[in-house]
Amino acid sequence: MPARSGTSPQATALNANCADVGGDVKQGYQFIVTCAGRSYSPDRRYSILQRAYDERQPQIEVRDARGRTVATLKSLSDDMPFRVFWSRDSRWFFVNHHVGSFMDVMQLFEIVGGSVVERDALVRSAVRTATGRFPCLPSRGVLPNGARWLPDGRRIVLVTISRPDACAESTRHRRDWEPLWMIGDARTGRIDPQSVRIARGDGELREPRNGPYARR
Repeated sequence: MPARSGTSPQATALNANCADVGGDVKQGYQFIVTCAGRSYSPDRRYSILQRAYDERQPQIEVRDARGRTVATLKSLSDDMPFRVFWSRDSRWFFVNHHVGSFMDVMQLFEIVGGSVVERDALVRSAVRTATGRFPCLPSRGVLPNGARWLPDGRRIVLVTISRPDACAESTRHRRDWEPLWMIGDARTGRIDPQSVRIARGDGELREPRNGPYARR
């Protein structure tokens, strides 16, 4: 997807440059295929670990501060780059997958006790918001991506994108759509209706700066 203002571009599937591994809490930590990487939560209570490899990718692991494996993230072990964004409370994180992936949809996870649970309510709400605004879009054609956590560590800024021909199959509705910015609550999955904005302009998607987006 296009780069977002204030964030680093997501790596493409062909990127194998280990020098691109890394990042910070705000812009996300980039993992690259075959390269070792470790992303720590803000309080360093947890970390996400990828070990270096040549052919067969080892499981992506969530570890605690003592180095014990809390869980393995099988859905991230697809030999493709991904970027991790931690919430400030370290119990939540979201992942954006590589550009062009069939999995190019944000995944949201919560660490609960001794396990890691995927929460999909917010992603489903973002899809409903996009298809409600643009009825020509099929649900499967809407790809929500996270841009950043708000300072409260609870809400996420998202943008929904689709393929250029996503509305081509529509026979009942106008065949046009636009990317949408929105802010949603990770716990409840609720989208703030006052935050929904059409992303205007061509090329790079730039996050709005006013209203609820001004709280950085």
